[in-house]
Amino acid sequence: MRRMLATAAALGLSLTGLSVATAPGAFAATESAAAYGCAGSLVDTYNTPASGEVWGQLRLYYSSANGGTNCAVLLAKKYYGTTHYMEVGINISGSSNTKLDSGAYSHYAGPVTVTQTNGHCIDLGGGEDIGGLWAGRSVNRVHCG
Repeated sequence: MRRMLATAAALGLSLTGLSVATAPGAFAATESAAAYGCAGSLVDTYNTPASGEVWGQLRLYYSSANGGTNCAVLLAKKYYGTTHYMEVGINISGSSNTKLDSGAYSHYAGPVTVTQTNGHCIDLGGGEDIGGLWAGRSVNRVHCG
């Protein structure tokens, strides 16, 4: 819950230099928006690192429907296939109306979607927690237009 509130407050997820030894998961990502419940095309990806390791990947999709629709998911990588806490959030920059998804997932969190994004910038963030160790990332004022 405290992680979700931090994301909702400002999508300002801080990176923590923590890692644990584990066998890498079988990361099997696809670029298809439909595979994650999003519409449109993949427009950007952002890794979620901790101590130089990539734990997951934020993916941002865009569709021209509904005045511009952006959709985000967070894909597990390091702990792919292992149920653990994951969250992803998205909003139009400057808006307090953040769309969030969080819970215990083994493959991905999301989708979360905002509409009427044409002419606006997007903020998004996401992260994962396993055994009290956190990896997350936020990006602000991206894909303006």
